[in-house]
Parts: sequence; C-alpha cells; structure tokens
Amino acid sequence: MLNNWDVKVQLYCVLKIYLTYGVLRASELIECKICDCDCDDTTNYINVNTKRIVINNHKNDRNGKKVIDIDDKKLLGILRKGVGKYLITNQNGELYQSSSAFSKVFMRYFQYNVYDLRKVISSKCIQNGDVEEIKKLEHTQGHNLITILDFYNVYKK
Repeated sequence: MLNNWDVKVQLYCVLKIYLTYGVLRASELIECKICDCDCDDTTNYINVNTKRIVINNHKNDRNGKKVIDIDDKKLLGILRKGVGKYLITNQNGELYQSSSAFSKVFMRYFQYNVYDLRKVISSKCIQNGDVEEIKKLEHTQGHNLITILDFYNVYKK
C-alpha cells in the first residue's frame, strides 16, 4: 500500500491528521504540498523535516499563519513518501477543484463528512475537559471555545 502515493494512502494521512490534531477545513488541505523544506508564505504545506503543518491560507487569514506540530512518527514516515506532491489528489493525480468535491470523496470512503468528524472530535475534546487539548483544538480549527461550544459540541453524554 505504501509503495504508491495513491488516494487511499493520502486519505489515510488526512484522516490521521484529523483524528490526531483536529479537523482542518477541506479548503486548507486541498492545495497542501508535502515538502522537505519551508515554502513561501502563500502556500499551505507540510514540512516533514521540521515536522509541521503550515497553513498560510485559511478562513481566518487575519490571525496569521497556522502552524501545527506533528509528533506522530508513523504519519511522518508515510508523508515522506509524498514529498514533492500534494497531500490529497483525485484518482487522476489532480487537485480537487473545490473543497466540496474533496468532501464527497471523503464521505464515500468513510461514510461521514468532514464536518461530522469536526463535531465528533470537538465534542470529545470538550467532554474530556483537557484545557491544553481544547486550546490546540481552537488553534487547529480556527474557532474560539464559544464557537466550538455553540456549533460543534453536539455529541454529549
């Protein structure tokens, strides 16, 4: 499976990022490059050497770039297979034309859409009550706690 940088490997990496670091918007990932050095300030990328996801283009651009540290060695090892390529492409190796096109593919593989997953992860994080994890979630998702509580904390005990 790991000999080719195909859609299944890409989706595994996206899901692993979502489950470990929080659900980034599809629009932040569909043009995300995998690199072994830093890119310019207009590109979203994953630097496998610095072990960081750098999101320069996002909905809340006024807050500056979003940097997420990756500490998962297995994920980094898999991402290294994609250096020089995009994190997620369609079956033809092309970028998705829109975040909704990517979301449809995600739903086809996992039977849940990206925003359902965002709600589940937000709800779980809030329920656990770990302040540091909540702060990471706020940073990753680009929302403050009040917004997360109002719109994403829907699965409660």
